[in-house]
Amino acid sequence: MKFYIHHLYMLLAIVGLIVCMCNPLITFFYTDEPTLEMTNFVFRRWAEGTTSAAPCALGILLIVSALVSAFTMFVSLFQNFALQKRCAIFNCCLLAGYYLVFLVFVLILRGGTSSVALSWQMCLPLVALIFMAMSFASIRGTEAKMLARANNFRLRD
Repeated sequence: MKFYIHHLYMLLAIVGLIVCMCNPLITFFYTDEPTLEMTNFVFRRWAEGTTSAAPCALGILLIVSALVSAFTMFVSLFQNFALQKRCAIFNCCLLAGYYLVFLVFVLILRGGTSSVALSWQMCLPLVALIFMAMSFASIRGTEAKMLARANNFRLRD
């Protein structure tokens, strides 16, 4: 098995997505209500101790994105570049959708807040998106090199 640079990019994207899944994303401090903490899977009110599984769509998008990245890494063992590129594009669309869903949740919850504390782990899906874009470019480059090498090969009599 040959090691390509896009394997490293996909592995770093998977690590970033897993770290983001395990940590809280944002905390809303309300003036008249208890503090609300949002993770990728639940809302948690600190004073009341209640939880809600409304934002589980965020966690599902991260899980699917990590699984697609892992699948793309295993497909690269067979050097199926067309499938790798499609999976990378699909993964980029999933991560862009993650931020759209996150934006909807923030816009809904920000009413009546005195302050909002955003966690640094919120940038990890964006970093994974950048790694997937770099992986896509690397896959295209590797495919072009292999095709150029195959075109230069001549059969001799």
